[in-house]
Amino acid sequence: MHINKRAECTIESGRNLQIKPHPNLSQASILEERIVVAPTGVSTGIALTAFNAIKIGFLSDLPSGTSLASFLDPVILALEDAVNEGRLTRAVELLPLHVTGLPAGSASNVRAAYRHLVEQGCVLILSTGLTDNSLVLRDLVNESKVPFMSMCGTTRFTGPYCFTLANGGHGEEMAIIAAYCASKGYRRVVVTGERSPGDTEYQAFFREQARLYGLDILKEHYFDQRPNDEDMDTAMRQIRDLGPDAVVYAGFGWNSAMFNPSFKRIDWDPPKVMSAAFMWALRGHELQVALDGWIGIEQTIGEQDDAEPNPNLVAARRRAKERFGYVDQETVFALLYDQGRSAVEAIANAPILTGEGMALGLERIKMMPCTLGGPRTYIEFGDYNHRGYKGDFLFLKQLRDHVFYLEAFHWPQWKSNRES
Repeated sequence: MHINKRAECTIESGRNLQIKPHPNLSQASILEERIVVAPTGVSTGIALTAFNAIKIGFLSDLPSGTSLASFLDPVILALEDAVNEGRLTRAVELLPLHVTGLPAGSASNVRAAYRHLVEQGCVLILSTGLTDNSLVLRDLVNESKVPFMSMCGTTRFTGPYCFTLANGGHGEEMAIIAAYCASKGYRRVVVTGERSPGDTEYQAFFREQARLYGLDILKEHYFDQRPNDEDMDTAMRQIRDLGPDAVVYAGFGWNSAMFNPSFKRIDWDPPKVMSAAFMWALRGHELQVALDGWIGIEQTIGEQDDAEPNPNLVAARRRAKERFGYVDQETVFALLYDQGRSAVEAIANAPILTGEGMALGLERIKMMPCTLGGPRTYIEFGDYNHRGYKGDFLFLKQLRDHVFYLEAFHWPQWKSNRES
């Protein structure tokens, strides 16, 4: 048991918890320990018997299941902070589950995992929520009436029970990238990436934004699957020989690490701009090397950036250091902390603690503080308004020698205003 001021948790940290295969679900895993956060003075044992804990699911659908436990500390911190503030007065049980969904697994795996969490009594399910898997779940979520909080960037994850705190945003990212290319004089560009439902949306948005900013798309080349080196080099030579001003990567990132090695083999070093797939480089050294030199979409301002940071992120990371003994510099820390605080507000606002009530509780969130993005980012939901981040929650950074440096903010402005 860990005591954090007025909050108590059944575990010290989620980071080192053991996972085990799920006994009934294909390509799924769960934790060996139970996670309950509750106010002190009412033990979690009492809370679970006399006052049933509110069950919140967490569905991890990233290609690797090894990181399931490490996702949980920001959510635990958010719940404990809310208890310490007096905002959360009930016990909450987290039910984490990892499933291998698309693109490495199957759609049926994802549906089965969501159904399982609903059957366990969850009234809200938080998630990493990749776009393809979120689209797979959309109709099931709306039929089940248990809200699902996704990080997906698609605009098509819609319905009364579909909510997003997005790790990117397909339309917004393409608007930022198109504006950036125009500002740098990169008028003749090529677009590449993968061919999937989410990536198709990326690419359609970029075509529209390219027209708005006067860009000429010389060629679009999308891969159906991971190519071998020979096929990759052939495609890149064809692109190089067109003489583009820049290469734009608009996709999930399944093939993103293959481009720099190919550019080196064909002796070409073009300006290169990437969607939020750029943030895969936050996951470790190998991807940082593979994406070095790219400019891409990111969502947190670091100490190395010459820009005003989000004070909520600075403070949350300080508390995380005190609570867990380490500082998580990845953007996913902010995304997950914000999901945890949104869950608390849903509980506080819900007229009844059911899936339907939690959806109504989320829709009552207005200008809620958040840790992601710049200092003017906030979270807000409403009727038919289920994409939560508002404000400066996306910007461009460049990766150089394992460090991400702020490259540009995007300030939306009509051409007439820029020229006046």
